[in-house]
This record gives sequence, structure tokens and C-alpha cells, in this order.
Amino acid sequence: MTEILEEDAVVMRCQATVIRALTGRCADAEIAEVVAGLAWLPEEHPERARTAAAMLMAMFRGGKGVAAEYAAHTGDLLRFAEADPPTDPQWTQTRTFARVSAMLHAGVQGELADLSPLDAELDTIAEIAADNPAAAPALGLLRTMSGFLRAVNDGNESVVRRMPAELAGHVEQLRDRPEFAPLLELLEPMTRALAANQRGDHAEMFNLFDATQQSAQELLPGQEFIRQAMADTMIRVEPLRGLFGGSEAKPTEKQLTELREQADRADAPAHDRALSHLALGGAYLRAGRETDLDRIDLGIDHHRKALALLPPEHPQHAFCLLSVALALFRRSEVAANTDGLDEAEELLQRARDQLGGPQHPYWAQVNEMLGQIRERNGHSQEVGEAGLLAQRSYAWRVLLESDAAGAKIAIRDAAGGAIGLARRCVKADNLAAALRALDTGRGLMLFAATELAKVPARLEAAGHTELARRWETEGAEAGDLRREVLSVLTQASEEAGSLLDPPSVAEIRSALASLAADALVYLVPAEPPLPGLALIAHVDGSLAWMALPELSVREDASVERYLAALADRSSRDLAAPPDDDPLVGSFDALCDWAWGAAMGPLLDGYFGRRAPRADGTVPRIVLIPMGDLARVPWQAARRRDGVHAVELAAVSQAVSAQLLCENAARGPVSASAGGLVVGDPDTGDVARGLDAARLEAHSVRQAFYRGARYVGRRPNGTVSPSGRGSADEVRRWLVDSGPGAGAMLHLACHGSFAAGLEDAKSFLLLAAADPGDPGCDELSAEEILELLVASPGHQVGLVVLAACNTGRSVHGYDEAYSLGTAFLAGGARSVLSTQWSIPDAQTPSLMYLFHHYCRREGLPPWQALRQAQMWMLDPGRVPPAGMPAELLAAVPHGEPAPVAAWAGFIHFGH
Repeated sequence: MTEILEEDAVVMRCQATVIRALTGRCADAEIAEVVAGLAWLPEEHPERARTAAAMLMAMFRGGKGVAAEYAAHTGDLLRFAEADPPTDPQWTQTRTFARVSAMLHAGVQGELADLSPLDAELDTIAEIAADNPAAAPALGLLRTMSGFLRAVNDGNESVVRRMPAELAGHVEQLRDRPEFAPLLELLEPMTRALAANQRGDHAEMFNLFDATQQSAQELLPGQEFIRQAMADTMIRVEPLRGLFGGSEAKPTEKQLTELREQADRADAPAHDRALSHLALGGAYLRAGRETDLDRIDLGIDHHRKALALLPPEHPQHAFCLLSVALALFRRSEVAANTDGLDEAEELLQRARDQLGGPQHPYWAQVNEMLGQIRERNGHSQEVGEAGLLAQRSYAWRVLLESDAAGAKIAIRDAAGGAIGLARRCVKADNLAAALRALDTGRGLMLFAATELAKVPARLEAAGHTELARRWETEGAEAGDLRREVLSVLTQASEEAGSLLDPPSVAEIRSALASLAADALVYLVPAEPPLPGLALIAHVDGSLAWMALPELSVREDASVERYLAALADRSSRDLAAPPDDDPLVGSFDALCDWAWGAAMGPLLDGYFGRRAPRADGTVPRIVLIPMGDLARVPWQAARRRDGVHAVELAAVSQAVSAQLLCENAARGPVSASAGGLVVGDPDTGDVARGLDAARLEAHSVRQAFYRGARYVGRRPNGTVSPSGRGSADEVRRWLVDSGPGAGAMLHLACHGSFAAGLEDAKSFLLLAAADPGDPGCDELSAEEILELLVASPGHQVGLVVLAACNTGRSVHGYDEAYSLGTAFLAGGARSVLSTQWSIPDAQTPSLMYLFHHYCRREGLPPWQALRQAQMWMLDPGRVPPAGMPAELLAAVPHGEPAPVAAWAGFIHFGH
């Protein structure tokens, strides 16, 4: 009897709160009491579900969104009500709003792994509110929040980066809605803080946290729940402030006490307590820098408590497993033993099973740590397997991103991880894994651009015709569709291997044979005290490596001086350089350094011990220089006796082994006299005229490509009757698959680039389409690649970019994303591009000789470039018949041409 009376009393208190909610807003504590009371009642109590449903209908009365402070309770109330849902017509609408509120709250708390049901509920709300224009801004906010949560779960940096701007728009639209105002004032800066953290700007992240906390202190009465939530968040964040940027600061005892109090709150949700334990563990471990074993043990203990609080199905359970494993690994490092590593490996294997594949943001970290633990445990041969699985994550993530800035954030650690893995594989004498590892960190943005174009065909081949149609209809910008498509393609084992993995040694060997190349050579920069490396894949299938201790541009002041000057110089005549020119003054030192650092050991050491080629020619080497090494003109490396590397070998470059194999598989394109030649288009006041470029382009066309169309300005400055050299003319040529288009493109014009996160671009400066427009038009690398990929019918055999900086990567050297490589990835068989601002006076001679060797002597482009460079180096050079006298004047007989006049051109492809 007493128990029944107690139950009745609880029901009466809960129903009284429902009545208050119908007539006005209840405090958060009152709603919490209702939830606690209903939870206390037996599941079969007849009033449990009925009261919960009534409470929800009061909270969402009139179809309005629930107040933000109630969101934490809607999930529990909905669970109670769904046990015996009411038949009231209003319930369907209430249930939809409650589910959206509960899912958004769970998503914010990191407790919701699958957000796909949220979209269906939002679509239902859109139908309910279709005739209510005032509901549109709120629905937009809900969709934005849903997209943001999904992006955080997926690691989609493009969406995370755009989210602050989207939320700022919602803030303006909903500023007069009191139920949203306090939340909006904090959401936008909090989102910006998360975006800053994603891109590695921790100083900005903490500044935004501070500003948000200040805003929370200024909230109106009745909004204490937001202030308290922010205070709780800052308690967890504050001890970590000093752990970024190399600071050795330790969290204060006061901060640790506050965290312990949060973690020990018996009335707090398990998720909140787990987060506090994770923060405590991180604070004690100091981002893996702690050396005191007692403090490390405290960190391990708190990570274990976090793990115990969350069930295996919780979205953050895998992160807790990873946290304990990382802490155990750190302990083994400090203690100089392997204690705890078996447990750490078992935890990581469990985490990997839960993550499911490379689509999860933690996939790379879990597998990288597995590889390191196995190495410490003496299982070195397993390092490559785990490491390559980790690197798969970067290929997945770059395919997921919808813009370049997001892609750069997503893969910023790819090259570093690849080099670290390769070093460990070399140490384990697993050179095949080392070679494949290096390739996982190269050219990922170009890889994504070309692979996404193949998606419809891949889907058709996999039997997903409808999904292929959706892709073509909705486009690759649809984030959810992109994720669905990538999941489908990587689920099938045959697709996973071809889509995310680098080529095998056998595939590289086949590509080298097809290209008549002797070896592919990765150059890995030194990381003192670790030496640099040359990792070599020979066409005969053998693999080798060499230690190169001097292979670091940062260690040589003269080399760095040269590279700094290289980045800043303007094109000009090198025949009479200024006395104080730092570029020319550093060239000798650069050439000497490049020989000793890499080319000498390769040519004298590795190739010097191998049998010469059967045809008696010099070896053809394809280089892939990692990091800053891509800035060095390796063909200009100079031996002590003055001989340059180009005299001893034919040197080409490649973006990656992946793109090398794709290029080789395309096969050569027959040379012809047709094509397009662009000579110094009129760019108005944007860039100066290039008198020598006009002469170069016109001479090349007249001598070797009489069937080609010539556009731009002729040597006398007049505009060609065939065209002004506009960007539109080049665009039309790129997509023209007719027989008259020809297969050769020669561009003698201005090229430019800008590096950075938001505004990175590489582009050609061409004439405007309108003859009356005094300005210019730009043709970017991204657009070039897009046009070529969309028009595979135009077989482009040769692209010559006799323009400045066409080989300069704008997304980091390991991305190798430039004008030249855009043509290459788009399907061009051979590309010549430039590493710096090439000299206007001497370049025409080099270009004329290059085309002469291609057309008159039938040499492949890689060999023709080498012969032209050798001609420039020869003091007794003899010009071919018909070479214009104006071109000869720039390279006087009797002395070698300056290195800067010929070494700036690099060859890619066939």
C-alpha cells in the first residue's frame, strides 16, 4: 500500500510539472525531476508512458522547437512514451520534433554513431511546416547542425571548414527568436573553434573558447544551463591548453581537482563522466610527453575508467580503447621495457574491429600505433601491413573532401606518416612495403580528382547502376552521396585494392618497362639525426636503398639562399645578371650540393655498379623527390670536374608511382604537325609583354607544326588572325576530340601561382575572350584537369609549358599539384613544365631545340629535352639548319649557357 501511495505521489508531481509546462516554461531542473520520477516508476505503470508523452507535447506545443535546455531530456521522455504511445493526432508531430531534438543532443555529445535517421525526421518536419514560412530558418539551422555533426563523425574537413559561415547566416535570420538566440550566440564561435582545431590552429581554438566562455557569462537569467554547460566544457579543456605547441606546462592541481569532481559526480551521465576521465588522463600524460611513471600510471587509470563507463556500442568506445593503448605505449617507452604492450595491441585490435574501415577518422591512428607496438615487440615484418592499412585512411579522406582547403587539412599528415612508415619498413628490410608506403603520401589531391571521374564506371561495374545515375545527376558535391558511393566501392575487395592502395612492385616494373625507364627513385629528405634515403625500384624488379646523410636543404645555408631567391625572382635576361643577384650567386653551391647529397651516390654508386644499357645510352631515371627536395633541379647537379647529372643520365620526374603507372598504361600518342601554339597573349596591364616568347612560339610553329593553329601575338606584336590567345581558345582545344585538333600544345605565356589554405591556385594568364576587354583571363590547374578528364576523346601527346612556375605545387610539394601535373593527370602523355620564372631571352633557344629533336630526329620528349639541355651546355654547340638567328644570339658560341637558362624545365610522363 505504501509503495502505491509513493507511486501516486510521483505521478502527481510529474503531472503538475506538465501543467506548468503547458502554461509557461519550466526550469531545466523541473524537467529533470520528471525524468527521474518516471524512471523510478515500474515500466508497466499505466501513467509512465502517458505522462512522458504529455510532457513532450507540452514542451513541443504548437509545433515549436523545444527549448535548448530541454534537449538533454527528450531522449529519455521519448523512450518512456514510446512504450505505449498515445493515439492523439498531435503525437506524430510531437514525436518527430522530439526525435530530432534527442538525436541532435546525442550527436553533440558524441553519443550517436549513425546520423542518417536524422535526415528522415528533418524531412518530416519540413512537410509539417511546409505552410509556415517562419519555420524555414529554424529548419535550416537544424539541417546545418545535422550536417556539421555528420562531418565531425566522418572527418569531412570541407564541411567543418564551411560551417562557421553557414551558422553565421542562421544567427542573422534567427536573432529575433528567443528560443534560439542564446544557443546561436555560442554555436557559431564554438564551431569556428572546432574548425581551428581541425586545421591545427590551437591558439585560435583557445581564443575562441575564451570568447565563447565570456559570452556564456553574459547570458540572461533562465539560461543558466548554457552557462553551466560551457563551464563544464572549459574545465575539461583548460588543463590541455599548455599541451599544444610544445609547451612543457603542467595542469595545475586546481584544474585537476575540478576534473576529478566532474568525473566523480554520481548524478552525471556516464558519457560526461567518461569525457572527464579522458581529459584527466590526457592532462596527466601531457600529450604523450610525460616522463614521470607515477603520473603516467594515473593517466592510464583514468583512461581505463573512461573505458569502463562506456559500453562497446558507444561511438566513443573505440577512442577510449585507443587512449588506454596510447598510454600503455608511453609507459613502455619511459620504462624502457615492453610491459603492457600485449594488452595495448589487443585493445587496438578491438578498436580496429569497431571502427570498421578507413572511413573512420581514428583508423589511421589506430593502425599506426599497432605498427609501432608490433615493432617494439620485435615483429618488424608486420609493420608494413599495419602501416599501409593506416595510410589507406588518407586516400579515403581525400576522396571524401569536396574542396581543396578541406582536402589539405584532411591529408596534412599523410606525407609525414608515409615517410615514417617507410623508414620503419627499410629498417625491417621490407623494401616493397617501404616503396608502397612512400606512394601513399604523394599526389593525393590529383589522385582524388582523377579517381572521382571514374566513379560512374566503377559503380556500373560493381552492379550499382542506380547509384551511378544518382552520382551523375546530383554530382560529387553531395557529401552524403559521396560517402555512400565510396563505402560501396571500398566494400568489394577487388575495388578496395584498386581504389585505395598504391601499385605493387610488379606494376611499377611494368610501367618502367613501358616508359623505357631504368628505375624509379624516391628521394626522402634527412630528418637529423636520421639520414636521407634513396629508395630505388629497378625495371628488372630489384629493389635497393641508399642512406644519404646530406639530403636536407635546411642544413645548407647556400642551398636555402638559392631556394629563397628562386621563389621571389622575376623572369629576365640571365646573360648579364646583376652583381648582387642571390639566385645566380647560389647556383654553383646548389649544383655542387645536389651532386654530393643525392645524384653522385646514385649515378656513381648505384648505377655505376650496374651493367650499362644494351643500346649504349645513358640510364633514364624517374625521380620522386619528397618535401622540399622537389624544389631542387636535380638534373643540374654538378660533379667536381664540372660534369652535370644531365650529361650522365636522362632525368624525369613523377608525381607518384600511382600516376606513373596510369600514365604508362595510356600508351603513346603519335606525333603530328597539328596542335595549338600560344604565343604571348595580350594580358593588358596585368603582366608585361614577352617579346622572346612570341619569337619562340612563332618559330616553333613555323618550323615544326605547320598544321597547328597559332594564337596570341606574332613577333611583330600584331595579333594572330587565328586568335588572340584567350583562355576560351585553349579551353575549346582541350575538349576538341576532332581529327583536326592535333595532339601538341605549346604555351609560351605567363604562368603564376599562389599558395595558401584558402586561395591556393596555379594558373595561366591568357587573353580575355572579348577583343574589347583590355584585361586578361585565367585558366587554372583545376579547370584544366576537369576539362581533360571530362573529354577523354582528345588524345593529347605533348604539352610544353614554356611559362613561369608551371611546375610549382600550390598544395604542398608532396601533393605536386601544379599546372604541369594537372595536364599529366588529365591524360596528357608527356609534359614539360618549369620550376621557376624561366628567363625570357634564353628559353626560346631551348624550346626550339627541344622541338627539333622531337620532330626532326624523332626522339621521345624525355630524350629530346635532355639533348636540348646538352646542346645548351656545349660551348661548341652547332645549331641545326634553319634555326633563326635571333634565337642563336641569346646563347653565344664558345661558352656554356647559364644553368638557370636550361635547368628549370622538368619532364613528366612518356
